[in-house]
Amino acid sequence: MKLRGASTVQLRLTSRIDLPTLPLAPDEEAGYRFYGQYRGAATNVGFLSCHVSALAHGHSPHPPHSHPEEEILMMLAGEGDLILPEMSPGHDKLRIRPGEFVYYPANFSHTLRAASQQPANYLMFKWRGNSMLRSGRLAFRHFDPSEFAAAPQNGSGCHFGLIFEGATRWLSKLHAHITTLAPGAGYEPHVDIHDVAIVVLKGDVEALGRRVGPHGIIYFAAGDPHGMRNPGPEAAQYVVFEFHGATPLWRTLTDLKGWRRRLAQGASH
Repeated sequence: MKLRGASTVQLRLTSRIDLPTLPLAPDEEAGYRFYGQYRGAATNVGFLSCHVSALAHGHSPHPPHSHPEEEILMMLAGEGDLILPEMSPGHDKLRIRPGEFVYYPANFSHTLRAASQQPANYLMFKWRGNSMLRSGRLAFRHFDPSEFAAAPQNGSGCHFGLIFEGATRWLSKLHAHITTLAPGAGYEPHVDIHDVAIVVLKGDVEALGRRVGPHGIIYFAAGDPHGMRNPGPEAAQYVVFEFHGATPLWRTLTDLKGWRRRLAQGASH
């Protein structure tokens, strides 16, 4: 089944792990290469996709453009210049470095040009909701997650650093935080009513029965039991993006009861 756009019937996403191997090489002739990871529907959005891309020095994937979908772009390796025609002079070009990310609101004009001699490798989440919301809207923002990270200071071995959260055109809340896990630390399986995407920055984590290192991408579908643990000898850090949809309260409560029941049944086996 070929998926052409957000209006096409989408396959349902399930919890998964993707492990792109860096460095990724661009196409020698085009100067750009797209590496698709996943694409489909989720509980809180009608359409969600993830891909990684490679850009050769001086190249862009496309001219500045805009679209109804919202996006998060995270640089994985190399450096790039964000080209932002809607921003005021002096702010219409922004350098982005490994580990940093930006949020693109719906219909915000943008593109990226590779600035480093080595290929710029970056990750993109792109989504569109089930219905347009009229609450407050997050504006374009640039973030360095390391500014919000810290070593765990309590017995849990875990530190949670809020990066941002707020309503968008398609989400009742888009939330991002960075977590630091000490060696051996983690949390037991639980369920969320929102969809979750995670990018590992440092160290290793164990999730869904697999070990995931830097640049690994984890997706937890809403309602799927999931936990996390650091099996390595050094601290692990990862960025978490939560996608909260405009789900009616009665549906949220009903689903939450069902998901808790599934979690309890799974724990008994």
